[in-house]
Amino acid sequence: MGDKRVGGLRGLDPAVTEWQKTAATNTAALTSKQRKDRGRVRVKYDLPEELKERIEAAAKAEGTSASQIAAFFLNYAMGEYEGGQGNELSSLLFDSKEPSRSMRFQWNLRLPGE
Repeated sequence: MGDKRVGGLRGLDPAVTEWQKTAATNTAALTSKQRKDRGRVRVKYDLPEELKERIEAAAKAEGTSASQIAAFFLNYAMGEYEGGQGNELSSLLFDSKEPSRSMRFQWNLRLPGE
């Protein structure tokens, strides 16, 4: 009763387990959703509640999902940042930096308008 449930087969020969890792996936048998999901990368970011609500409101207004609108805006902002054409964005980013007390990060960023 105390065993944690683990999916898949247990007690297989190590050679079989190794073969399973390298076996080709039958892509013809995948559903269209499974094929689409293989190309996606899911991430998790901490957002203030107000920003999450603004993203959801924009998605509703545009008739799309919150995930798609957030990806659209992130992609646009990253294009501006990486393209060097976002001088205003770079300036805003610079002005938003505060020293971090964390050993992992040099800076914390204040969101614009905070």
